[in-house]
Parts: sequence; C-alpha cells; structure tokens
Amino acid sequence: MWFSRVRPALCAAVLLALSACGFQPLYQKHPAGSAIGDDLGRVKIANIKTEKRENDRLAQKFHNLLLDRFNPEGRPQQPTHTLIITMGVGKEETGIQITDDATRARLTVAASFALRAIAGNEEVLTGSERSVNSYNIVDSEFATLSAEADASDRAIRELSDSIKLRVGVYLSRLRQQDTDRENRRR
Repeated sequence: MWFSRVRPALCAAVLLALSACGFQPLYQKHPAGSAIGDDLGRVKIANIKTEKRENDRLAQKFHNLLLDRFNPEGRPQQPTHTLIITMGVGKEETGIQITDDATRARLTVAASFALRAIAGNEEVLTGSERSVNSYNIVDSEFATLSAEADASDRAIRELSDSIKLRVGVYLSRLRQQDTDRENRRR
C-alpha cells in the first residue's frame, strides 16, 4: 500500500537524475533545431545502389524513407557528410508442401553503408544492416504479391531506422568530442 504512494516520487527522482546526466533516449524523435536533428539534417543521402535492376523501385522507396528520417526539412544546403548505401535483396521459399509447392517465403534485405565526410573525403563510419521478413504464399497471385510488397516495405523501414540510429549515435559522439575538446581549451 505504501509503495503506491512512493512509486510516483521514485519515478520522478529517477527521471530527474537521468536528465541531469545528459541522458537522451536513442529512439527519440529529433526535431529540426535539436543538436542531433541538425547533425542528421546535414547528411546528404546518395542514390542507393542495387545488385539487381529489378530492385530499383525498392531502392527508391528506401532512399525516400532515409530522406524523411535524415532530412525532414529538405535536402541540406551545406552537407557535412554523404551517406552511401548498397542494397541487396534475397528471397527463399521455406514452407514446402508434399506437392513441392511453397507456402511460406523469407525475404532478406541487406544494406551496407558508408558515411563519408565531405571535408577530407574520408569514410568515417561503415557498417551493414539486415532485415529478415516472412510472408505467406497463397493460391491468389495478387495476395502473394501484396504480402511480398508489405514484407519489403517493413524491411526497408527497419533498415532506415537502424541506419539513422547508427549514424545518429556516431554524430552525437562526434559532437560530444568536439564539445569536450572545446571545454579543455577554456
């Protein structure tokens, strides 16, 4: 009974302590005008390269999602970094019936990325991300194509969020290093 009265005060104390130490949630939306939002807004997103020409439309959708996440205010006028991405898509039929008909498929979308500083033209961050989604294969071709398109959309949404998070963490650390360096000079 006493714990129900103490719990709000305890939560408030924990939140106050976290905010005092500079804690910021990783998945927080960063509006333009915030430090991380401004840093992400200065990243130019290059056209995405694909391994197969048939994936060009998916790459275009992926590019647009990245633009929404990095540059919600529009393309940067004076970019500090360029994000270069190469994307690959693989599809594997997994659920096989006795009649050799597939009932399930696994769609894997992989992206390797490089963040290149415009000043000095050097790669400052590289990495890769992968998203695996499954969908049902049914008798209706339209339903199967719709399920595959939905799995593709989920995959590129997950990839764009993961890449934004990794680049945001890198840029946040870079900003913190610059701030620490500036404080030492004083």
